[in-house]
Amino acid sequence: MYSLDSKAEEVSAEKKYTLLEAAVALAPLFQQIIPFDCAVAVTDREIILADCVGEGSEMVSNARKKFSEKGSLYNSMQSGKLHSKAISKEAYGFPFKSTAIPVKSETGKIIGSLGLALSLKNQDILNEAARSFAATCENVVASTEELAALAQELVSGLKLLNTYQKETAEQVQQTDKILKFIEKIAMNSKLLGLNAAIEAARVGVEGRGFEVVATEIRNMAENSSKSVEEIKVILSGLKEKVTAISREIENYLHIAHQQASSSSDIAAAMQNLMIHVEKIEKIARLI
Repeated sequence: MYSLDSKAEEVSAEKKYTLLEAAVALAPLFQQIIPFDCAVAVTDREIILADCVGEGSEMVSNARKKFSEKGSLYNSMQSGKLHSKAISKEAYGFPFKSTAIPVKSETGKIIGSLGLALSLKNQDILNEAARSFAATCENVVASTEELAALAQELVSGLKLLNTYQKETAEQVQQTDKILKFIEKIAMNSKLLGLNAAIEAARVGVEGRGFEVVATEIRNMAENSSKSVEEIKVILSGLKEKVTAISREIENYLHIAHQQASSSSDIAAAMQNLMIHVEKIEKIARLI
């Protein structure tokens, strides 16, 4: 175990370790725990004491060199406040964000600064991905909205077609009534011709002319009956086709409704996705 004297000596040794010296010793650790390409710098009032850069970084260490009076390190010491500045790619060949804060002594005197240079390449990649994704989302939303509009037009067209189909079915039903009326006239004409023939036969020679008329009436009635039967067959087939068309219209109308609903849901989802893209862009700006 340590003695009280050894502990006192250790505490005394720690106190001799100045704040700037501690910052210089910790700078490599700060650089390693930040999960981005960055450099951590520590300065006194004159030069950069430490400038820790990660492996494979485009950044170059400027340790033991004078700092620029235009940079964040100098400005933070001059203002006594945190200073941040974005540096364009044109200045050093790669974009980065420079942030520095003044380091003060126990008496409050500014004795140096602690700075972080954070590469903005990831931000640029993230921004570009967000912009590309946003453009894609906008195109999908526009296409989906157009698809939804077309689906609504299809629904409207199918509803109109369904109305025409129902009207056609009603007209076919009306045709049935007309055929029944014609069939009734044919039957009555046939009876009338039969009665006329009977009367002509009873009269004898004088009724032969009337018998000819009666025969024609019966022939006409029989032909009418045959025509009615043929028309019935045609109308029966027409009814079946109208019924089949009605079923198909109902099916497509249901599909069109589903398509319109799905298109609206997709558009809403893409709009919601756009909100998240905007959040990603905001996060990218904070890096």
